[in-house]
Amino acid sequence: MARFRSHRIALLLAISLALGCGCGDETEPQANGTADSHTVDVATPLPTRSDSKFQNAAVNVDYVGSQQCVTCHADQHETWKTTSHAKSMTRVRADDEPPDAKFEHRKSGRAYEVTRVETSLHHRESMVLTDGTLVPLSDHPLEYLVGSGRFSRTYLVELDGSLIESPITWYAQRQAWDMSPGYDHSIHRSFRRRATHSCLLCHAGLVEPVEPRGFTFPHNELSIGCERCHGPGSRHVARHSEPLAELDELAADRPEDLTIVNPRRLDRPLAEAICQQCHLQGDVKVTVRGRRPGDFRPGLPLSDERIEFRLFGSGPEMTVVGHVDQLRASRCYQQDKTLSCVTCHDSHNPHRPRDAIARARVARSRCLNCHQGNDCGETQAARKTTRHLADSCAACHMPEVDTDIPHIAFTHHRIAVHPPGKTRTPRDSQVGLAADGELKTIQDLSRFSAAERDRMLGLAYYRLHFQRPWQHAQFLVRADGLLGQAAKEIHGDAVLDAARAEIAWEAKQVRAADRGASRVLEAEHVDAATRAVALHVKVQVLMQQGSLARAIPLLEELTTTRRDPLDWALLGHCRSRTGKLTEAIAAFEKVLTIAPGQGSIHRELVPLYDRAGDSEQAKTHRAKARLLPPNGFGGR
Repeated sequence: MARFRSHRIALLLAISLALGCGCGDETEPQANGTADSHTVDVATPLPTRSDSKFQNAAVNVDYVGSQQCVTCHADQHETWKTTSHAKSMTRVRADDEPPDAKFEHRKSGRAYEVTRVETSLHHRESMVLTDGTLVPLSDHPLEYLVGSGRFSRTYLVELDGSLIESPITWYAQRQAWDMSPGYDHSIHRSFRRRATHSCLLCHAGLVEPVEPRGFTFPHNELSIGCERCHGPGSRHVARHSEPLAELDELAADRPEDLTIVNPRRLDRPLAEAICQQCHLQGDVKVTVRGRRPGDFRPGLPLSDERIEFRLFGSGPEMTVVGHVDQLRASRCYQQDKTLSCVTCHDSHNPHRPRDAIARARVARSRCLNCHQGNDCGETQAARKTTRHLADSCAACHMPEVDTDIPHIAFTHHRIAVHPPGKTRTPRDSQVGLAADGELKTIQDLSRFSAAERDRMLGLAYYRLHFQRPWQHAQFLVRADGLLGQAAKEIHGDAVLDAARAEIAWEAKQVRAADRGASRVLEAEHVDAATRAVALHVKVQVLMQQGSLARAIPLLEELTTTRRDPLDWALLGHCRSRTGKLTEAIAAFEKVLTIAPGQGSIHRELVPLYDRAGDSEQAKTHRAKARLLPPNGFGGR
């Protein structure tokens, strides 16, 4: 038994280094499970939902798709088609995509190629050996394009029922292919970074998850459409399908049509929540207990569905503050209670189709609603000679700055006097930094109980720990304390139980980890992602105990829930050690289809094929084990 454990530990270390294991960006728990049968019979009531005068803010109102809106709102639909939202996600058409290319990513020792194969656009990945030899690894046709192309074009491929982000992105600013955001590391996840439901919600029009890991696009609406800002339209369509006499009577009684949300009739916090559902992006997000990603409805606060937390501090890991945070830090925003996103951004008639001079004039006119033309300290002559735009206020007070997204600069949304030479530095937007490494949110949490706030902040620290490049033990310590406090008041929450089980395992508290994971697995109506966390913990406990036969069915379920090569590697070992030779070979071969180029996996397959009497396959894998690095990928 000791020999198996030492062998397993060495193998897992090699595999985890090679595969960049960890599923922080895929862990997307959606709702709480049933009651904790060990402590209480009744689950704690869920946080209440906010009220709205708009009927379509209710959860039981259906989406109908933008095509239902066109008949009555043709003019608005035509202007919407010119916006970036209308191009947020589309199917890839090879003829419309940037040119073919080849480049090497030296950090990870990989090379990439963009090429056409008949009518499809393909992304290919190879390993670059120390002598410069290329070892082909992956060749995938692209399915979906994410992004309008104004800044970048990122692509999704469909693998094993999951949508996976390609490691290659086209950057419009440089007119070049390069690594996608989050991939510029010596060890990255290659064609394994899954596009989760939360990811797609900010790019796709209508998307619904299909467990365990797939998606559907209702009404074939890929891009952001009418209902993202106006809410689900079934009641509005039904109202306007009634006989004219009834409509007239209804209009007389109720001048405002409450079957659909008009963002301009909302007060500023609720109007901004519509933009914030995609444009408020923190370092980690937590779904409110009992809610699922996509439960947000226009007309309600975003905090009804989720909370976005951002990490503040002075360390090198801090990222650029987002547009929403920047705008709120502006004196203009704080003093003018009507200033909001829609002051400058018209989602139906964007300024972008006009030339740069026209855009500058429009933006200046907004500023002059409050400011006088002579308020600026610079002379008019100086402004016109030093700025290529027509005396633009925004050119100085909302300059373009670099972001933590490679090769992309966005407009700084903190309206201020930016010191010369510092406008290119993201950190100048972080005002009032707290103690190093502290998670905060700009959302109002006052309506939640102390236990709910502890739960959300605890889950945020817990998830932050597993998200590259953080991995700090103090985050788990904070998470453990907050979640332990929350658990005194909140019962029947599978998300909380699964998180505490994984924290206990990380702290080598095996019994507590086992109890917590078992509690989640025994519960009913637990979403797939939360159950996957519990399965992962339970498998590790069983393998440490040497109960490999009991771990096998759990790993088999886990491999249907998520596309993780480490799960398949563990399944291969459990099957191998319990005499399931054919099944073990199949599991290890699956590892290589998900994460090709792993020398350690090829090495594991050699004796298995020898035992199976297949000398040719054993010879093939022996040769690959010698050729490839033992720990898979690594920087050169």
